[in-house]
Amino acid sequence: MARQTIILELADNAQFAVDLAAGGIFVPGCALTLNDECDLVVRGPNGELEITARVVYVDPAKGAGLELVGFGPAVKERIATLALEPTLDMEPDPETSVHEVATEDADIADDDDGKPAPKQGTLQDQLRGLSLAQQVRTANSANPATRMALERMYGKAVWEALLRNPRLTAPEVARLARMGTLPRVQIETIVNNGAWLQLPEVRRALLSNPRLGTDQILRVLRLMPKHELKVASTATAYPFAVRDQAKKLLRD
Repeated sequence: MARQTIILELADNAQFAVDLAAGGIFVPGCALTLNDECDLVVRGPNGELEITARVVYVDPAKGAGLELVGFGPAVKERIATLALEPTLDMEPDPETSVHEVATEDADIADDDDGKPAPKQGTLQDQLRGLSLAQQVRTANSANPATRMALERMYGKAVWEALLRNPRLTAPEVARLARMGTLPRVQIETIVNNGAWLQLPEVRRALLSNPRLGTDQILRVLRLMPKHELKVASTATAYPFAVRDQAKKLLRD
């Protein structure tokens, strides 16, 4: 039997682009059953994208939640491009954050007439109302304050882009690692980063995340020195699965 095709128009709901950028989407009225696959066609101002999606959640009264099969940085960037409204204005350079653009504009204004430029708004003001493509670009900023403000304002829409930024600091990684809503694919990104796993702060954050799988728990625990492993075996802040695996490792 041929797979069902579902068409999503990004123009119908601004939340569609945000959810898709995090690797999934809830489709109201979808009658597919759990683990069914379908062809998801996403249409935006700049074209369309067809991708396989799998049902991971079903609400018989409302619809179904889909995850994008093969979701990764390339798909995320394609979705961002689809959602971008056509404009004649020049986009900032991908390496330039919104904060840096505002600073450069102020410098230019000073040079033009010799008078101080008007005071810029707060960082939150500068980040407010960014398109999805601008959010992804700003996540690559070298400024930790910009990245942290961006994450607090846009949440899951920028998690994947932030985790691709090699300049992410330990507190930033730990903040993402402990989020119970972080998709498993992004948890795996953190677990697969050997440099991050060397940081005790990141290890503790991961172990406190209830979505951490058994194999991931073991990979984190095996990097712990014995005194940390003893703490992990009894700390009630960690899920039972973590404490149980820590006890087994101590007995071995």
